[in-house]
Amino acid sequence: MNTVSVILPSYNESKSITEAIDRISNCLSDRLLEIIVIDDNSPDGTSQVVEQHQHPKIRLITRENETGLASALEMGTRLAAGELITWLDCDLGIPPENIPKLLDHLTEYDIAIGSRYLPTGKDLRPFWRSCLSYLLNWFSRVILGSDVTDYSSGFIAIRKEVLALVQINPNAIFGEYFIEFVFHCQKAGLRIVEIPYLYHDRPFGVSKSSSSLLTVVRLGWVYVIKVIKLRLSNRLN
Repeated sequence: MNTVSVILPSYNESKSITEAIDRISNCLSDRLLEIIVIDDNSPDGTSQVVEQHQHPKIRLITRENETGLASALEMGTRLAAGELITWLDCDLGIPPENIPKLLDHLTEYDIAIGSRYLPTGKDLRPFWRSCLSYLLNWFSRVILGSDVTDYSSGFIAIRKEVLALVQINPNAIFGEYFIEFVFHCQKAGLRIVEIPYLYHDRPFGVSKSSSSLLTVVRLGWVYVIKVIKLRLSNRLN
């Protein structure tokens, strides 16, 4: 399985998108089939930067009437032609060089998730942000009774056939989709492995999920409610 599709959802990432594309291409080399950039008509000209870069393996989709991380990823995975699919943010907080580490485990597993909370993994963002993220993931693990340590990772590699069993919810709010997706993958009995990695603060721009303490708290509450709903649905079934 040597063909890999990489999904890059983007919004106002003109300063980082070119470097992200080049680093992905370099670390995957001949395994790379395509990089699907799904840009929500960024006002900073992200789509234009991608077009000007003229990378031979780029598929650029600029959406004008639809927005949102989850819907972008759902679209990207649906259009992907690779045998293996991976997605990550294009803000370089997740070093693209970690992608092969996840892909190499797909010979034995259906899904590989990058985790900040395994030994040698770490969240290197400001302490208050990493602490809140850790508490959310601890809560998710306890409530859902799972061995998964990073329910808000957003960094994953999967076999394409997984998407015939579990789909991304395009209506989910930001990272809420990832909690739901991983939960349903577990329920489907898919083989999941986590791989430690170092998560950095983004070098350019402002994070959409942590631009302020209020935003973090609001999203955290959405995630908590999602976890509780998943737990209750599991008990009812």
